[in-house]
Amino acid sequence: MKHHRLALVGAMAAVVALASTPMASQAPRAEADTTAAGWTSPQTAWGDPDLQGIWRGLQRINFQRPPALKGREFLTDEEVAKLEQASARRKVRQLQGKQENWGDRNQPNYNSVVSYSPERTRYAKRTSAVVDPPDGILPAWTLEQVRYYEEREAATLGRGEADWVVDRPTAERCIPVVPKPILGFWGMALSGRSKGIPTNPTVNALGAGFSNGASGGGPYRIVQGQGYVVILEEEAGIGGGVGVSRVIPLDGRPALSKTFQHWMGAARGHWDGNTLVVVTTNIRYPGPIITSHGGNYPGTGETLTFTERLTRLDADTIEYRYTVDDPKVYVRPYTVMHELTRDDAYKVSKIICHEGHDDTPSALSAGRFDEETAIDNANETRLEREERFEEMKAEAIEAAKQLNSSK
Repeated sequence: MKHHRLALVGAMAAVVALASTPMASQAPRAEADTTAAGWTSPQTAWGDPDLQGIWRGLQRINFQRPPALKGREFLTDEEVAKLEQASARRKVRQLQGKQENWGDRNQPNYNSVVSYSPERTRYAKRTSAVVDPPDGILPAWTLEQVRYYEEREAATLGRGEADWVVDRPTAERCIPVVPKPILGFWGMALSGRSKGIPTNPTVNALGAGFSNGASGGGPYRIVQGQGYVVILEEEAGIGGGVGVSRVIPLDGRPALSKTFQHWMGAARGHWDGNTLVVVTTNIRYPGPIITSHGGNYPGTGETLTFTERLTRLDADTIEYRYTVDDPKVYVRPYTVMHELTRDDAYKVSKIICHEGHDDTPSALSAGRFDEETAIDNANETRLEREERFEEMKAEAIEAAKQLNSSK
């Protein structure tokens, strides 16, 4: 891990050095594009749109549209104000240590003071970060994916939550992956519902935050060099704790052979007007064991194309969209949108992932010390998955029927 990080630091230094070196493969643009509002996008010295800086997702939003807001794309100003007032009250309780954080199996974990921030919580007016499909809900699984998930359940059955390191999530093991396609609740998501899974209403209330662990909210530090963009993600792992630097070439090089696969995939970038487009393929997620503590992508990732689009709207705002397109998993692609705000005063931390990694021997030892409890815990999460899986299986069957009837 240390050698991997040193390589990334060296690669970033090389990119910065490239900023002053001409490259024949990229001709400078003749002039800057201008937005409809009359704002002129800044450019680098070599003519690319300038996205450099520190960008944060400061607006909280539901990942999927809750059933109570079906058919509504936006909240009213009054509803947003009520959410922010409720958040302010929660912050008071957090600072007093009176509101706990709740984790897996709805058990209290860290004291709320640990996660307290004096920053005012802001809420987006959009009712879901999912903007396509238009209903704000993730598309159904394919029948092929349903069969694969049944195979994963069979492979996981009978295992404790710490039989071996593969039973622990990648973030806990300090392994960076492409995080945004990984949804909460073991990769299944809950469509904005909490059926079958107990929740603490004061913590998991509507609008309380980015749901399902797929925020896309950064913080990001973007550094550009001629022919390259580097995106430093402070926390790229599901559950946090894993920082990563992505070096993205813009020189038109071809995609890698499908024989090469990586947990972070292979990224290729290009400019579409003022929009940076980053396409990541050759992704391979860990499997088939379903980890009890999240960090699961429903499929293998082999047929996944992950496309990001970053467009600077004004001096302090980037529109960040990403599309998950995996024909083996979903019946159609879905797109998520977040607004990123420039905050160059924010200090991007150097994430030194060690907590779960260092505790892995203890987790495995605890499993050996009390195998019965480890099995019981794993079975409890399996039962939680079971109810949602049956719902998703029914959704997949219905989607297949609709597809066949439309042919």
